[in-house]
Amino acid sequence: MDNNQAENFQQLVLRLKADKSYDAIEKLSGGAPTSRSLQKLVTKGFTRMPDPETFQGLSRALNVSQRDLVLAAARTLGIYIEAENPADLTLIGAGRLPNESQELLRSTSRELQRWMEREQIANSKTDAPDPAVDAEVHELFPTRRMAADKGEPGLDPEQLPES
Repeated sequence: MDNNQAENFQQLVLRLKADKSYDAIEKLSGGAPTSRSLQKLVTKGFTRMPDPETFQGLSRALNVSQRDLVLAAARTLGIYIEAENPADLTLIGAGRLPNESQELLRSTSRELQRWMEREQIANSKTDAPDPAVDAEVHELFPTRRMAADKGEPGLDPEQLPES
């Protein structure tokens, strides 16, 4: 959905509120926001970002992420944040992992992307493959190796002469 067509805060809350009363939402939220302040936010709008407790409570009460509420509130204030790139992958909860684990995920992602780029380059070339592209790619079963080294039946690797 285009950011300019995405729901603002009031639209999002009203859609998720459905037929629940403001009092019911206050109870589900744990008391923040109060039914009165939520009704005011929804009917009269706002000129400043609601407080964090409002986002936390509404997230619980309406079963929506705080991120979605904050982005909708930003749109209400005329702040349009670039849409997520569909090529990006978000790993829910990964931010709570230890720093070493987070870095491992990042480096794994970088390596996989490099591998994919090399593969795309190799597939797009019609002439002989560029040795620079394949320099870091290790062949599982190189053609220059003996049958026994490749795991083909018929030869026992222990019967090979030592080199």
